Amino acid sequence: MSAHLKLDDVHSAIENGARTKNEIAEHVGKSPSNTNRKLKQWVENDDVRLDRQWNHGDGGGYVYTIPAEDAVDDVEDLPILGSRDYDWDRFVPSEDDVADYQQADQELDEIEAVLEARETTGQLPRFQITGPTGCGKTTLAEFVAADRGAPMITIQCNYALRGAELLGTPQIVGGDVMWVDGPLTRALLASRDREVVVLIDEVTRATARSKGTLFPALDHRAEVKIKPRGNEVVSGRAEDLITVATMNEGSEYETESLDAAEERRLGLKWELPYLGQHSPDLEAELVAGKTPMDTADARVLVDAANVVRDAAEDESEPRITRGVPTPGVISWAQTASAFDARGLDDPVGRAMQSAIVKPVYGEAAGDVAGKLHSALKQAEHELVVRNDEVSV
Repeated sequence: MSAHLKLDDVHSAIENGARTKNEIAEHVGKSPSNTNRKLKQWVENDDVRLDRQWNHGDGGGYVYTIPAEDAVDDVEDLPILGSRDYDWDRFVPSEDDVADYQQADQELDEIEAVLEARETTGQLPRFQITGPTGCGKTTLAEFVAADRGAPMITIQCNYALRGAELLGTPQIVGGDVMWVDGPLTRALLASRDREVVVLIDEVTRATARSKGTLFPALDHRAEVKIKPRGNEVVSGRAEDLITVATMNEGSEYETESLDAAEERRLGLKWELPYLGQHSPDLEAELVAGKTPMDTADARVLVDAANVVRDAAEDESEPRITRGVPTPGVISWAQTASAFDARGLDDPVGRAMQSAIVKPVYGEAAGDVAGKLHSALKQAEHELVVRNDEVSV
C-alpha cells in the first residue's frame, strides 16, 4: 500500500460511489484524519479537480465531487444534488464561534440602521468593507449573520474564478453526474425564505468578466439565468439578500479595480483600520481573552504592533507596506505564552520573530524587527510607569 494518498485513488473512490471523507478513507485504505487533511488541501487548490459541497440531508457533512471536465448532454435534465431542499439553519454561524465585533467608527450601528429601515426607505442592503488584512472585515459579516440568525454564504473571489462557478456546475457525485448549485444560486434561494448574508470575499481579486454574473443578482432584479439548465431563472428577494463585499485597497495588493457599475451595485462603503489603532485597550482585551496572556502584557504587544501599523501608512516608510493583523497579535501572544511556559529566554522577542516577522514580512523583516524591538522596549517602559503610578 502506498505511503501517500493519491488524487487518482480519490477520484476512483468517488466514481465507485464514495461520497464522504470516511467513505473515501475506507475505499483507499487510509485513516479518516489523514484523508480529511489531504482532501482539504486539494479542494483549496484551483488546479486540482476536486470539489466539496455541504450535504443538506442524510445527517449533513461534506460530499466530495469531481467537476465534470467535458460537456454534459442534457444538463437541464441532470438531477440536482439535494433537490434544493436546503436546511438553511445549517448555514447560520454559531454565536459561540463568532468573535464579538468591536466598531471602529459606528460602522456596525450604521449597517444595522440601514437593515432596520430598508422596508421604509427601499434601500437595498449592499455593503462594501475595505481595510488591511486582518482588520476584521470578515468578522463583521459573520457577526451580522450570527446576530440576526441569518444563513451566511461565502463567495470566495480569486483570479481564477469563473462566473459559471457562482451559478453551479455538473459534478460527479457518488459515481453519478449531478447538478450542484453554486453559492450565488444558493444565496438567492435562501433569500426567498429569510434574510441571508452573502460574503463576497476579496471582491477585487476577481476579474470583471467573472463578476458580471453578480450584477443581475445584486440589483433590484435579484435573479440569475442558468443557461446550461435551459435558461433556468432563479430569483430571490432583493431586500433580504444582504451582501458584504470585502476588499483590500492599495499598491501593496494585486487587485482589479472596480468600475462605476460595480461600485453602485456593491453599495455603501466603510474603511476599517486595525482594532488596536482606534482602540488599543479593546484589542488588548481581545488578545487576552483568546490567550493565557493578561491584559496588561497584551497591551504591550498591541502598542508595539501599532508602531508597525502606523509605519505601513506612512509613505516615508516605503519598505513597510503591511501592518500587523489582529490575528497576528493573537498568534504572537499565544506563542510567547508557550515559550514562557517552556522557560525559554526572551519569550516575547522569540515569539515576535516566529509569529510576526518571519511569516509576514519577507524582505522587510529586518526593518519590522527593528521597529518592534524598539516599540516593545518603549511599551514595556510605559507599562512599568503605569504600574508605579497605580501603586503610588
